Amino acid sequence: MSAEWVILSGQHVDAVAVLSGAAEVDPDIGVRQLWDGDALQLVDADGVVLLMLFQSRRLESTVDAERLLGRALPRPLPEDDDRLWWTEIHAAAQPPFRGTAERIVRNTADAAGGTAVSRAAA
Repeated sequence: MSAEWVILSGQHVDAVAVLSGAAEVDPDIGVRQLWDGDALQLVDADGVVLLMLFQSRRLESTVDAERLLGRALPRPLPEDDDRLWWTEIHAAAQPPFRGTAERIVRNTADAAGGTAVSRAAA
């Protein structure tokens, strides 16, 4: 089972942000490219999948993000609300991998200048 996350950012979440976020948690985390670059899979040294991050999509408005989340957006948002990018992430939900995956998601959001939002949060 996985925990669903979204990164809302003012720019596309690129491989540099993902690698930077992962390296802060564990420099031995590996990266696999899937579906011709449409997704990245991060794995620990034993090959356990920690998370899968999908290609960022640009949203036309914050209303679209609120509709997809099913609730109001967290504040503060990226500086330019008109260039909101949505990046979906499926992260490991079982201990002890959950904590590692969540730290990577939050670090990646920080590296991309965005905000990590759990899809499960009310």
